[in-house]
Amino acid sequence: MTLRRAIFWLHLCAGLLVGLVIAFLAMTGCILAFQPQIVGWAERGARIVSPATAECVAPSVLLQNAANYAHGTPTTLTLYSDNHHPAEIAFGAGSVVLAESCDGHVIGNGAGKLRGFFQAVRDLHRWVALNGVRHETLRQIKNICVVAFVFLIVSGMVLWFPRKFAWQHVRPTLFFRAKLRGRARDWNWHMVCGFWMSVPLLVIALSGIVMAYGWANALLFRAAGSPPPPERAEAELRRPKPLPAAKLPLLDISIQRALAQDTAWKSIQMRLPAEKDQNIAFTLDDGDGGQPQYRAQLVVARKDGRVVRWEPFSANSRGRQWRLYARFLHTGEVFGIAGRSVAAAAMLSTLVLVWTGFALAWRRLISWKKHNEVRAKLVRELEQSAMAAPKTARS
Repeated sequence: MTLRRAIFWLHLCAGLLVGLVIAFLAMTGCILAFQPQIVGWAERGARIVSPATAECVAPSVLLQNAANYAHGTPTTLTLYSDNHHPAEIAFGAGSVVLAESCDGHVIGNGAGKLRGFFQAVRDLHRWVALNGVRHETLRQIKNICVVAFVFLIVSGMVLWFPRKFAWQHVRPTLFFRAKLRGRARDWNWHMVCGFWMSVPLLVIALSGIVMAYGWANALLFRAAGSPPPPERAEAELRRPKPLPAAKLPLLDISIQRALAQDTAWKSIQMRLPAEKDQNIAFTLDDGDGGQPQYRAQLVVARKDGRVVRWEPFSANSRGRQWRLYARFLHTGEVFGIAGRSVAAAAMLSTLVLVWTGFALAWRRLISWKKHNEVRAKLVRELEQSAMAAPKTARS
């Protein structure tokens, strides 16, 4: 058996083993590709047409009004520099209350069901979690399948190269051909999608491995010349006692300090502290939300608004910068709408690759069975002829 044939059979067997899992990840990833844009379109009615020009209320009023509306305890507050964009107060997974950031008036829940849907799809894609319950064994299987997908991509690149590199052999693997049917169509689609989307798919798969495995994350840091961070055990921690509503006004001084830290901010997200927390964490974003080079982390003392830690992107080690890029390369967000579009196209192409791969394998099986049947029939005819020959000779 030649090396190329061995790679082909390994490629075929691996594809049959992990194809359905890869299709599941591609489908959920495709759904999540344009989540912010879809949610923004669904909540277009919540846009503030005429922002208030008078003096704005304190941020704690926003939190209190939202808490009274939702009858719950807020977990994060997100403010936007665009006065037409409402503030977002989150109350757990998928539950958000929209409010006018200046006068504190509650607009409503927005596209609450849609946000909940995307949260459920994200949990499925990342944790194989349903209704908040993570299935660790299934998650490990999913991660192994992603590693196998990297092999499928690399081996597919090798198999793409024809034995004789000439235009008449390369052209059918570069462009879709009309009027093809059956095996020829499946092969053409498989090769074309694999060629054009191999690099984006490889980036998506490798970045997924970095986020899935501690050893891959450490390898990325070492490649960047930075010491890897200590691994943190993923344990479900008990939620600390939330900050009482009566103490929400104490957050105003810290929020105002965060607003003044970076005048170029487009959005600021605050994770509400627990009752015993001494500091408050903020994320300041000067970009569109998916570009790590425009993000910064700020930690402010809750008591007096003193800056405890300020970490713009440039302050991170090279390894940490690469890790942040890996997170947003996985979704294509680092390149904006163009990157999201390429990621979505890659996910759709993956579905085509899985479908055509299974179809080609099925056609190969049917062809093999027919071939065996023809060969068995021929053998029987030869045996019957051999048995009839002596009788003819005797007569």
